[in-house]
Amino acid sequence: MMTILEEMLLENPTKDGSVHHNNNNNNSFDLNRILVEVFPSPNSTTATTTATETFTAQDIFTEINKAEPVKLVDMPGVASKTHRKLITDTAAKLNMAFPQMFKPSQNCRVPHVNIDNLRDALFASDVLKRHSIKSQKALMQWMMDQNETLKVKYEKEQPPNVSKTAYTKAVKFNFFLGLESSWLYK
Repeated sequence: MMTILEEMLLENPTKDGSVHHNNNNNNSFDLNRILVEVFPSPNSTTATTTATETFTAQDIFTEINKAEPVKLVDMPGVASKTHRKLITDTAAKLNMAFPQMFKPSQNCRVPHVNIDNLRDALFASDVLKRHSIKSQKALMQWMMDQNETLKVKYEKEQPPNVSKTAYTKAVKFNFFLGLESSWLYK
């Protein structure tokens, strides 16, 4: 059962960000821009008290602002369960193999990789279908082959768009997939 908020997110907003019901199921709108209006509490305090905790409006909106968008690979009905599991398990295995190169921030700096961004990029680039990959072992081998290709490329010549620090770290940990994303489309 969908909540009212989930229903609203599936509808189209107007230019000012407010949402109006649309029966034609045209779901093309900017998910990064959702207008929220906050009304003052009828009480003199802005805190909501539960049996165990007290939250102020500031605390609640701080948590909302920390939230990260759902990745395409995780959206219900977008990726098959088989593909999602294959991509997720392989990304986790790569994370275990190169833990120094994975960061929790989705805005991590090159040459680091965020596991959720990697999963989403693997899905969005349609690697599984384009290369007829059907197993975790095959996907891992394909990714390691891409890593080796990038290593050879960067050993020949360090491109000007990659910093010396990023390159040095990639060499140190033998992980080049975070230097660029072109390997996803080869």
